[in-house]
Amino acid sequence: MAYKKDEEKFKGLAEERVEILFGLAKTDTEESAREYLKSAIRIAKFCNLRLGNKKGLFCRQCQTFFNPENSRVRLNSKKKRVEILCLRCGYKRFYGYGKEQKEKRRKK
Repeated sequence: MAYKKDEEKFKGLAEERVEILFGLAKTDTEESAREYLKSAIRIAKFCNLRLGNKKGLFCRQCQTFFNPENSRVRLNSKKKRVEILCLRCGYKRFYGYGKEQKEKRRKK
C-alpha cells in the first residue's frame, strides 16, 4: 500500500516540474527552450504522464517550441484541421477542429 502513495507523490512532483519547464520554455531563447522541452518530455515519458494540450505547442521532430518566428499556422477548411509547419525542420503537424464547429452549430 505504501508503494501506491509514493507513486502518486512522484507523479504529482513530475507534473509540477513539467509545468515549470513548459513555462520556462515559453519565456527563454530558442536553444534553452529546446533543452527545457527535451527534459520535460523525458520526465513525462519516465513517469508515464500525458501531455494533453501541450503536445500542440512544440515540434515532435526537433523539439522546438512553436512561436511566430519558427512556425507557420494555417486553417484548412476543407479538411477541417489546423496545420502547423515547423520552419526549422519542415515537419507538418495537424489537428482537427471539426468538433468545435459541430458544437457551435448545435448551440444555434
